Amino acid sequence: MAELTVSKLFRGLRLATLLITAVTLFGLNLPLLLANAEVYRSFAVELTAFAVLTAIAAFAGVRIWRDRPLGRSRWPALAAVFAASLAAVFAVPPELVITEAEWSYGTIGWFCLLLLADHRFSAVLAALGAHQLFSFGQLVLVGQADRLSLAGLATVTILVLGYQLTVAASTAALNRMARLAQQTAAVEERTRTAEAVADQLHRDRRARFEQLAATTVPLLARLAAGTPVHDRASYAVEAARMRRLFAETDDVDDPLLHELRACAEVAERKGVTVFLGTWGDRPELPVRVRRALTEPVVACLAATVAEARVTVLGTPGTATVSVVTDAPPPTPLVTSAQVTITHRETGGRHWVEAAWTTN
Repeated sequence: MAELTVSKLFRGLRLATLLITAVTLFGLNLPLLLANAEVYRSFAVELTAFAVLTAIAAFAGVRIWRDRPLGRSRWPALAAVFAASLAAVFAVPPELVITEAEWSYGTIGWFCLLLLADHRFSAVLAALGAHQLFSFGQLVLVGQADRLSLAGLATVTILVLGYQLTVAASTAALNRMARLAQQTAAVEERTRTAEAVADQLHRDRRARFEQLAATTVPLLARLAAGTPVHDRASYAVEAARMRRLFAETDDVDDPLLHELRACAEVAERKGVTVFLGTWGDRPELPVRVRRALTEPVVACLAATVAEARVTVLGTPGTATVSVVTDAPPPTPLVTSAQVTITHRETGGRHWVEAAWTTN
């Protein structure tokens, strides 16, 4: 909200600067230009300079009205402003430089503010300083640097710069406020994101603990109580499930394959040789689908005696995990809502397939 408010204020100030520039150009400068048409060295040069300033004002006005930054285009536009000022001044007879015939003097500073409003304050000061340096230097160059002329130009300069520097300082203050608002908004967004991630991690941890509490904790409790171990496969299944749960939090390119490797490590620790292969590209699978696909593999590997082969197949709309082992699964395999499970036995080899298809 604060960022939006500052943005609106900054746009309003830029529009106000545009309005001041337009009123000065057409309300003050144009009448002076037309009134002194006969005294100029070249009236065509003066008209060209006025047309250039008008075009730049129109260009900047369109960008400001659309609330778009000027970007790098500000620099050729600023160069054109100074070129127009240079042409307008040198088309005025030297003895009339300090008179109303030199119509462009009070306008150039507003163009500097208009083009550099969204830039650094130092750039605005440099542009205004360059304009004043040129104005006083031009008096010296044409031989009009007497005390009275310099005093008159200094008086006008103080009056004009009083307004222009006030607007420039206000614009710079709003620029700083806008940057501060953006930084504050970014910090708040990062904080909200971190809180959301922490909440999600907390929910995930609770969900994993609830899953372990239903199966793993009772086994551990029996071990702690000294109950003899008769069904080693059930402990292997729970160990593989824990490995899978830990692997689910890892940031990897292929989560399903990563979780299958974690399950296979448990079987390999008891001397089983596990071959793991993959073919085809699979869609991104949610955690619940990956668990349903790997659950039959966990059960089969827990019962494997010597060797198992796990294969992962995929297409853009399907994912299939199959395992071939030398022993039957320790528990019945039940088809779920996520995957379809198929179990076949031939010559003492057991083939189990878990298949998922997009709806």
